[in-house]
Amino acid sequence: MDQGVFVTVVDRNLSDQTARNAYVGGDNVGFGRIAGQYIGAKLGTQGGNVVVLRGLKSVIDDQRNRAFQEALKQYPAVKILDDQYGNWNRPDAKRVMQSYLSRFPKIDAVWASDDDMALGVLEALRESGRRDVRVVLGGSGMKEMVKKIMDGDPLVTADVTYSPSMIADAMHLTLKSLAGEQPIPPKTLRPSVLITKENAGKYYFPQSPY
Repeated sequence: MDQGVFVTVVDRNLSDQTARNAYVGGDNVGFGRIAGQYIGAKLGTQGGNVVVLRGLKSVIDDQRNRAFQEALKQYPAVKILDDQYGNWNRPDAKRVMQSYLSRFPKIDAVWASDDDMALGVLEALRESGRRDVRVVLGGSGMKEMVKKIMDGDPLVTADVTYSPSMIADAMHLTLKSLAGEQPIPPKTLRPSVLITKENAGKYYFPQSPY
């Protein structure tokens, strides 16, 4: 920025908004809100206990977690037992979930906030033999998770998208702006969408690397 270079930040927003010209990313607030609304609705008025696996300490994680907790305020019978960092990877998430299972005798739902972490959670549940968990919700639209939704997995009934097309959007919008065709907005967000069995086929790409 100091040298006059046009800077477009993708995905990971900056806490200092003056350090970039434009930001293109996913709607992390929407991501967390959709997850909270889904888990709240699944547990309903009877409520239940929820454990949360956060990602890494970052703006993204803060946005997702705040929106999730705000959405759950609509469901006063739903209680968050704890939230710990799973670092957006499967082995760490498995260890966090194993700790939750040893600490809490009843867990109704798990919000993993990322599909890699959700797979670690599922592995921990499978090894533990616990049957109290009713919902495991991840996010990002990983093909393994979408396939579970399509196949009717009893724990994985939904997912939340986090579109990788933001990378292409950033390149396209920046090039158009530099060419003088159209100014790039200071902030562009790709919306998150709830994936359920009804629309999962639209988001299933078996040849995808993720």
